[in-house]
Amino acid sequence: MTQRSVAIVDDHQLIRSGLRLLIEGFENYTILFEAENGSEALHYLRRSESYPDVVLMDIGMPVMDGFETTAILTAEFPAIKVIALSVYDDDATISRMMESGAHAYLLKDASTNEVKETLDEVERKGYSYSDRVINSIMQAKEHAIQQKTSRRPIDHLSERERTFITLCCSELTYKEIADKMEVSQRTVDGYRESVFSKLDLRSRTGIVLFAFHNGLVS
Repeated sequence: MTQRSVAIVDDHQLIRSGLRLLIEGFENYTILFEAENGSEALHYLRRSESYPDVVLMDIGMPVMDGFETTAILTAEFPAIKVIALSVYDDDATISRMMESGAHAYLLKDASTNEVKETLDEVERKGYSYSDRVINSIMQAKEHAIQQKTSRRPIDHLSERERTFITLCCSELTYKEIADKMEVSQRTVDGYRESVFSKLDLRSRTGIVLFAFHNGLVS
């Protein structure tokens, strides 16, 4: 199996050292670099010629927190996967972090097996959404939408928008989705913006989570 590289972004040296020991004990994983805040991590990536496959991202950090760092990192380096690793387990924090672009969410009291399984699943699938994460995201979103209307969020979608959402759960690019749906990329861009607006979402990650929660994919 190919060696996978990991970066650790956390403002506590003790946490970083513990994670390094843990991950370097996993077969096929190695630590590429550590950073004590988001600004330092982005500075490293922008000057580096090699990038980690995965970043373990703390949330509550000085200078630049995990929310802002994840949003910038996933925009500038879309091939890098972000796994949030935090003490916060409330719906609002989990929802905000996933909407920022995180591909998985782990609590800092996660077991060794949970950490390894999440790393492996992110490697295989590109994401790892536990039931806890999905429920947190959708409860937060449904609450926001229900404040505007009594209809279910899914009832606002057209059939073509539902098809678009289902295809978003694949590895297809937006251009490939357009080809699959036999429409122009501009039309697909319109579907995306409409779905974002109707469901109060801001990222493809949010679309995928909505699809899982509402049974559009399994």
